Amino acid sequence: MDQIIIENLQVYAHHGVYQEENEKGQNFYINAIMETDTRNAGTLDELDLSTNYGEVCTFLNNYITGHIYKLIETVAEKTAEAVLLRFPLVRRITLEVRKPEAPIILPFESVSVKITRGWHRVYLSCGSNMGEKKAYLNGAVQALRADTKCRVLRVSDWIVTKPYGGVEQDDFLNGAIALETLYTPEMLLEKLHEIEYSHGRERKVHWGPRTLDLDILLYENCVMCTDDLTIPHVDMHNRRFVLEPLAQIAPYERHPLIGQTVVQMYEAIACKDIKSRSEEKRSVPKIYAKKVSLETAHEIYKTYMKTDFPPEEIKPFAVIEKMWKQDSYYVYAFYEDKAEDLDERADDSQDVLCAYAFLLADNKKRTLLLDYFAVCEDRRGEGYGSRALLLLREACADWNALLVEVENDELPDIEEETRHIRRRRIAFYTEAGCRMTDVRSLLWDVNYRIMVMPLMDEHAEECIVEKLCALYGGMYNKRELQKHFAILSE
Repeated sequence: MDQIIIENLQVYAHHGVYQEENEKGQNFYINAIMETDTRNAGTLDELDLSTNYGEVCTFLNNYITGHIYKLIETVAEKTAEAVLLRFPLVRRITLEVRKPEAPIILPFESVSVKITRGWHRVYLSCGSNMGEKKAYLNGAVQALRADTKCRVLRVSDWIVTKPYGGVEQDDFLNGAIALETLYTPEMLLEKLHEIEYSHGRERKVHWGPRTLDLDILLYENCVMCTDDLTIPHVDMHNRRFVLEPLAQIAPYERHPLIGQTVVQMYEAIACKDIKSRSEEKRSVPKIYAKKVSLETAHEIYKTYMKTDFPPEEIKPFAVIEKMWKQDSYYVYAFYEDKAEDLDERADDSQDVLCAYAFLLADNKKRTLLLDYFAVCEDRRGEGYGSRALLLLREACADWNALLVEVENDELPDIEEETRHIRRRRIAFYTEAGCRMTDVRSLLWDVNYRIMVMPLMDEHAEECIVEKLCALYGGMYNKRELQKHFAILSE
């Protein structure tokens, strides 16, 4: 982090334990090291993009002369906090208050107090399963926004989850909050308890029903354990109701003890859930994957695509046929098997199509792009999609990676209902083992985030832009790409 440094700012003020110090005053000298990012200001030569050290000096003088404290410890504490609240680009400040005229009878040069204070990135879990659940959760967010020592950065969707801990009770509404705070972990815990109690929280039954539950999950890289507080939160890596909303707002935040990212921890739980559900015959569809011929692909295209996708998203089949003949396009169909034993199936002509996947392929880089994926209308909401993606992963296990385009849920001007639908789609692919990357693309005016499902290559996130461009290059000519395709971020 870059630094802006102020040395020996002289301030005449009236701080001290003795009345004479408060009345007559004395000289104090202030040293400040402010950690901030000066790159944009330095590159563009714009003062508005930096923290004006002249304004900081004036602010320090006015604040220190405008208050009277007994201890220079208090002067340092209050002044550091005031600077952090007043100047938003300052992430951290090391502040020294020197008092060379202190009433000490022995020879000395100066006494001083030096402290470091700053904003800390924190992730909270929040839940409610009593009364107006959504109102309680929204109230907690508003309470945090109203606190000057907290900056709410992102809030996940509120998702419905089953109770944890075995106590008979109503379903929960759960979410996650990302914020920056000046509070220490202990102070933040006290603040969260205040918010809980103001919303009617009573601690009667462990893991029991509650109007509002707020927990600190991660506090930067802090690792601590006291009688009142453990960070990272105990067992968060095994709790889906914690990780699912957290993955929406902090997919790549890393657990300081386990070493895994949030999305990796969530994937592990999701895979366990899929495997567990696959062992329950009544709850998981009995389907199999089959790589189909061009004729069958055309039949699926004619019969299902017109109802499963908007007309503007459906490319002419002649384009698919051309790529097929170049061995750069494949189609998998997923059928519900009517036989009692999959191994004894003799004829699949009576099996019913329940999902399909159209894949663009780059054989050089051994990378696939999920061009179209859909579950047939009469099979939706019954687990067919999750099972089909799991089978697709197995069928394509000899490839390096599968890329997935998902419409951008982070755009500021989309409706909340649309944002919610997009986040549910992202969660669906995340559950199937896909990871969100930092890459954004624009294709025919559609803004996408790019996800990747690692197959043979565990480092599939590397060189995503190169892989994506190679795949699009197999589908479109150079003129079309120059006009309709762009990488927005990396």
